Amino acid sequence: MNDHIGKNYFTDNGDKLVIGGDLKFERSSSGVIPNVATPAADANASAVRTALISLMNTMKNYGLMAGDAFTMTYGAVTTDNEEDRAYNTGKISSVSISDNVITITLSEKVSALKDFDARNGWGVHKWLGIGLSAGVSPITSLYYNGEALSADDVTEASNMGLSTGYFVRWVAADLVLAHDNTQKSIDTFKLWSTNYAETAYTLEIVEPE
Repeated sequence: MNDHIGKNYFTDNGDKLVIGGDLKFERSSSGVIPNVATPAADANASAVRTALISLMNTMKNYGLMAGDAFTMTYGAVTTDNEEDRAYNTGKISSVSISDNVITITLSEKVSALKDFDARNGWGVHKWLGIGLSAGVSPITSLYYNGEALSADDVTEASNMGLSTGYFVRWVAADLVLAHDNTQKSIDTFKLWSTNYAETAYTLEIVEPE
């Protein structure tokens, strides 16, 4: 039996939430839906909260509601057994992230960096490395240009001295500087994860005067 009062109600012994009236989401700064009790205070209210969160996540993943925003942060690559590439990485003065643009400022001209063969068809370029975290854990739940990051990416980040939650983005500084996207290394990439909006990021190289 599924007795109910009002337009919004549970059926199937609480397994289904029916929304017959208006559904209004009001999130606090902490990300918690207010005015819904904790399980200790009201088990039914907790079930409502769980159902609403599940509904919101489904709507995000189907594009019916804006997905969560990534929190992109930079981490320095401090360990690299490839001498020439490590030299180039060491010439990074700073990395800033604003409006989905990742700006890498160098202490030397790109032309003065060392050429490095990245192998596997990536070519000889002025390669350097930066660590990035999108605020998603584990990083294997993160999709980079449509492909999920793997356990190998976790191991690579750890070997490069990066903390948990970071992955390595190898950058061909000469190509990025020239805005040359005809080769495998391009200056843009997209990230996506469950409940998050697909977001495009652009790399930018700044040389010294």
